[in-house]
Amino acid sequence: MIKDSFITREEAKKIFEEIIQVRNNSLYSFSENMENNFRKHSQIVGSIAEEIAKKTMYLNSEKAYILGLLHDCGRIKDEQAENTFHGWIGYLYMNEKNLTEIARISITHCFYYKDFDMSLYPQNKKQLEHAKNYLKDVEYDDYDKLLQLADMLNDMGKTCSIEYRFESISKRYNIPQNKLISQIKKLNEIKTYFDKKCKENIYEFLNIK
Repeated sequence: MIKDSFITREEAKKIFEEIIQVRNNSLYSFSENMENNFRKHSQIVGSIAEEIAKKTMYLNSEKAYILGLLHDCGRIKDEQAENTFHGWIGYLYMNEKNLTEIARISITHCFYYKDFDMSLYPQNKKQLEHAKNYLKDVEYDDYDKLLQLADMLNDMGKTCSIEYRFESISKRYNIPQNKLISQIKKLNEIKTYFDKKCKENIYEFLNIK
């Protein structure tokens, strides 16, 4: 279909709309509020990734935007109703299109530790196990780290701090906050890494208070 990864922004937007259309034509369509949140989150994560990439002077900002826009492509299925894991569903979906880098990001953006604690994730255990096995052969690069960070700087359309995002996740999935401490620490390490690459505090140029 489309050659690997460096699709254009317009092609990426068409795929994004296709994801929403397929979901809305299924038994488990987006509610209006859910679709709005999905659109806002995906578009803003793309913009955040793009802005950080521009500041680094070495990452491709267009690629960063596309990866951000499509990082949650696995939301083409309803995780809860269909007992799926969006990272794995996105990986399969993008591989079918020969978009292997986007497929990779579908999984890597979810896990800051490759040997992640399965008990922290309520999604389909078999698919989580597939993702864990996949990650054994992956060495995170700066695009993986960038999307891990960008995803966590936006909560359903609201650009926010890492701590705010994890507090929201804790409430949404009923996960005790003390179980998220190591992940918060890791994300702050990634933020510090990109602060240095950007030669500027990311929170400042993204206006995060």
